[in-house]
Amino acid sequence: MKKILALVLLAVLCVSLVSCGSRKEATDEYGGYYYDPSGSDYDQPAESGFYNSYNESKSDSAEYPSGNTGTPLATGLKLTYSASIDIETLEYDKSLQAILDSIQKAGGFVSYRNEGGGYTSDYGSYIRKWVRMECRVPAGSYQEFLDGSAEFGNVTGLTSSMEDITSQYVDTEARLSSLNAQRERLTEMMNKADTVADLIQIEAQLSETIYQIESYTARKNTFDNLVAYSTVTITLEEVSVVTHQAETFWDRLLATIGDSLRDFADFLETMLLSVIYLLPFAAVIAVLAVIVVKTVKKKKAKKNAAKTAEAADMTLPKEVN
Repeated sequence: MKKILALVLLAVLCVSLVSCGSRKEATDEYGGYYYDPSGSDYDQPAESGFYNSYNESKSDSAEYPSGNTGTPLATGLKLTYSASIDIETLEYDKSLQAILDSIQKAGGFVSYRNEGGGYTSDYGSYIRKWVRMECRVPAGSYQEFLDGSAEFGNVTGLTSSMEDITSQYVDTEARLSSLNAQRERLTEMMNKADTVADLIQIEAQLSETIYQIESYTARKNTFDNLVAYSTVTITLEEVSVVTHQAETFWDRLLATIGDSLRDFADFLETMLLSVIYLLPFAAVIAVLAVIVVKTVKKKKAKKNAAKTAEAADMTLPKEVN
């Protein structure tokens, strides 16, 4: 009987130890470390209140834009996206209009635009059209906009990057909260000030606090704008022949020969246009050259005639008195 009782007590003790260990392990996983829904644990200790501040922040744009992979640790992550796209086209106006229509459809806008080309230089060569623009599109439409860039023309280059500004954003919010609390305290102190000197000193501190609040508020608004709207820089160039990615040696060889022939044809065209451009100047120079040559010949003929006459005078016999 004693042996049976001892075995029962031992079993109860083992169950209790296992249960305590499970509760302790769960506490360590969720309380002392970040939890990754994908299953991997991060080795970074959780800061006090940091994880909660993520969940409490109000930002729908903190989620990954559609098309991006990855699972954020919390819904309050502040991520900014930017991309650069190089495009060449045979139909410049059509491609440019397609880009502008796509930006408008995505709910974005053009923040910068520099356009040039489309004219003939002084030497007769045609300068093709080009444009460089910076546009802002909503973060939710960012990946969809990039995926549709092939409709604008031949994409020769595309780079995309992401930056996590969560720590900067949380720090700015914390400073704003502290400054607002300080403003309230200073306002109360100003209302209770007994002397003019105290009132002046409190007003000076209050003015400095309000200035810092405005500065951090502007910074926070900038962060909100960067998170809500992704930045895409687009360079569009008009070309005579689009670039193709050659896969084999023969493809590269044929592409090189084609490029060489096109460059030679462009060279001949440029030379012909240059000659035509210089024809008026050449005509004027030719007329001046003819005038100079005739003038020199006349002077030379007169000089030769004078020498001939002088030689004839010397050969005639002198008259005897």
